[in-house]
Amino acid sequence: MRKKWYILQTFSGMEYKVKELIEEKARLYEKEKMFGKILIPEESEIDLTNKRIERMVVSEEAIVFVKNGENVKKGDLLAEEPPIIVKNSGTIIEVKNFRKIIVETKDKKFTKTFLIPESAKIIGGLKVNSRIHAGIPLAREEGYEADLDGIVISIDKLKRVTIQTDSNAKDVYFVFKDNFDSNAFRKGTYVEKGQILGNKRQYKTKSSGKVEIRDFASRKEIIILKTRVSRLFPGYMFIEMILNKETQEMVKNIPYVINFINIGGTPVRLKTKEVKALLRLTGEENYEVKESKLRVDYQVGEHVRIVSGPFEFFTGKITHIDLHKQSVKVTINMFGRETEVELGLTEIEKID
Repeated sequence: MRKKWYILQTFSGMEYKVKELIEEKARLYEKEKMFGKILIPEESEIDLTNKRIERMVVSEEAIVFVKNGENVKKGDLLAEEPPIIVKNSGTIIEVKNFRKIIVETKDKKFTKTFLIPESAKIIGGLKVNSRIHAGIPLAREEGYEADLDGIVISIDKLKRVTIQTDSNAKDVYFVFKDNFDSNAFRKGTYVEKGQILGNKRQYKTKSSGKVEIRDFASRKEIIILKTRVSRLFPGYMFIEMILNKETQEMVKNIPYVINFINIGGTPVRLKTKEVKALLRLTGEENYEVKESKLRVDYQVGEHVRIVSGPFEFFTGKITHIDLHKQSVKVTINMFGRETEVELGLTEIEKID
């Protein structure tokens, strides 16, 4: 007998628990061959009104494993920095703790990296997204002042390793602290050319969402726009199975199951066209590429404030919204003339 598709009604919110129990019971009673796919159609929504955005800054040498617009799940590998390799054999003569602070100018055209020893004591409250101005101290010790206006985009703990080479030169390496083995590489340790001083650094997403990648001259930024998953048919799931009295009763007796959708007590079987539509909807067949929907509260004609980029603090009116590109066109007033600029959806906000 061939498996057919049926609709199962469950308590809303318990769909995945029911799926888990069906699979568990099928294994327990050795009925796995009687069941096929179990689908719970969902869609992911990006709510751009949510300002909690995950952002990672990697070097231009980093390998990026995701593409712009790609959906990722919590824990997925996004990028990887290459290992730090010893260029010349020699003896480690110093290992010191440092902080690397990257500051980006408001127009996003330039960045500057500040390397500050931990002994200088970074000022309290300095964190990612902090706004700084030229002249303000970055550490309690004198000599570590900012020399530009901008925003802190990255703060990392490093180990500065100095090696006295066999040719009596000094090589300096900066290694991420959590990728450095302090027990293996101490002061006085002799290291060979080609030896790995710092392991590869991996960047994994802390949340599910949609990827936005921005390329700059000396770095790449990976932004995760957080998503919410919602059921397309709350309280319903679609199950492929060989239906007989035994399997029907087995499924009906599972907790949180209400019943099969039926007519006169006979479960309704999905038609071929309906099955194809269902598989296409859930991305189980390559009929089309399914993209996340953008949930945007902006509309054409609305006045907004620009919150980042070269036009930060300008206000303007939305003239066009492109959901596929995740961008808008906004008309602003510059030097007495109206100018249309294209911006990312994360670069604007509503005017209260």
